[in-house]
Amino acid sequence: MADSTHAGGTRFGRTVVVPGLGEVHEQPVDAIIHAANCRGLLGTPGVGLARLVGGSDVEREAMQQAPLELGSAVVTGSGQLRDRGIRAVIHAVVHPTLGAPARLATVRRATAASLRAAEAHRLRAVAMPILGSGRGPEHPDHGALTNAIVEEIVAHLRRSPARLERVLLVSRLPAETATVAAAVAIARQQSWSSIP
Repeated sequence: MADSTHAGGTRFGRTVVVPGLGEVHEQPVDAIIHAANCRGLLGTPGVGLARLVGGSDVEREAMQQAPLELGSAVVTGSGQLRDRGIRAVIHAVVHPTLGAPARLATVRRATAASLRAAEAHRLRAVAMPILGSGRGPEHPDHGALTNAIVEEIVAHLRRSPARLERVLLVSRLPAETATVAAAVAIARQQSWSSIP
C-alpha cells in the first residue's frame, strides 16, 4: 500500500484531508464551508467572524435563497474574502433557527451536500470547521461530530472520482485538531485500506 500521508494530511485517492488550526477564513483555499440556518443567517459560532470579514453581501446572498432546507447546502460569492483568494462560501444548513442546536444526522447530510456543491462549482480546495459545534448539553458531542464529518468526507470520496484536491478540517484548539487527525487516521485505516 502506498504511503497515505501527505504534507500534514492523509490522502484519500486524489484528495488530501488535512487537520488545520486557526480560523477557517484564513486558510489557503478556494472556498470555505460554514454552518448556516434555514434563513441563511450567519450567526452561529465562528460564522459571525466570516460575516464580518466577508462583508454583509455574503449573508444577504444566502438569505435571498431562503428558506433553506435542513441538511442542504447553498453556494454564494465570497464578498471581501475574495481578497484572500477565497472564491465562494458554502453554507451548510445545520441549524433550524439562529442559535438552535444541530442534530448529528443533519450535520451528516449538510456535509455531504457541501462537498457535492464544491464539486459542482469545480472547487479544488475547501476549509470547514466542525459543523454543529456548540457548548451545552443540547449540542452534539464534538468527538461525535468530528467522526460523522470525517465519515461523510470519506464516503463522498469513495463514491466517485473527486475534483477536490484538499479538504481542511479546521479547529481553533490544538486538542480539537488532534481529535480530527485521529478520526482521519482511523477512517483511512478502516474505510480506505482496501482501495488503491
